[in-house]
Amino acid sequence: MGMAPGVEPPEVSSLKSLLNISRIVTLIFLVIGLLVGVATIAILIAFAGALGIFGVWAILWFIVDLVIFIQIGNIRDMVNAGQLQAAKDKMLIWWILGFIFGGVIVGILLLVTWLKFDSAIAAVQRQQSMTWQQPPAAPVWQAPPGAAPAPAAAPMAPTAGAPAAAPGTPQATTCPRCGRPATWIAQYSRWYCYNDQQYV
Repeated sequence: MGMAPGVEPPEVSSLKSLLNISRIVTLIFLVIGLLVGVATIAILIAFAGALGIFGVWAILWFIVDLVIFIQIGNIRDMVNAGQLQAAKDKMLIWWILGFIFGGVIVGILLLVTWLKFDSAIAAVQRQQSMTWQQPPAAPVWQAPPGAAPAPAAAPMAPTAGAPAAAPGTPQATTCPRCGRPATWIAQYSRWYCYNDQQYV
């Protein structure tokens, strides 16, 4: 799922913010796990006893949080590259592991982030479909301004060798101000210059 160029949907910006918050919280738990693990191992070495299991769990907590921290960075890079579906698929395993080993707060935050992917993907799809359905803007043709009908100027006499105009159609003329061809407006029986935007 690639993102269309242009303005980023707010759902994607929110997703990126959640990923950054998840990474910061995971880093905090990573440091706590490291400190608890080191302290527990130091106590275990000094006194031995039942704290050994707690120390092993704290080290495992640290390792899992370290891997989650790295993976959230990779997932964030995938989101920045517009690969939302692939990032969501990759995120699934890490919020589950976050619940089991990384701490409940990390797991809940990663779950909320994973659920946010659906709205971000839907927003990007809406943006892409709107981009594809919008035809290029057609140039606006501005009609000459309305004016009270005025008596038509006498048509110019045809030059030698020029084809004669059809009956009732005045001979082509140019604007005396800019020299460009003028357009005959039959409704007002007058010549109009679109360049100068006024009647000749």
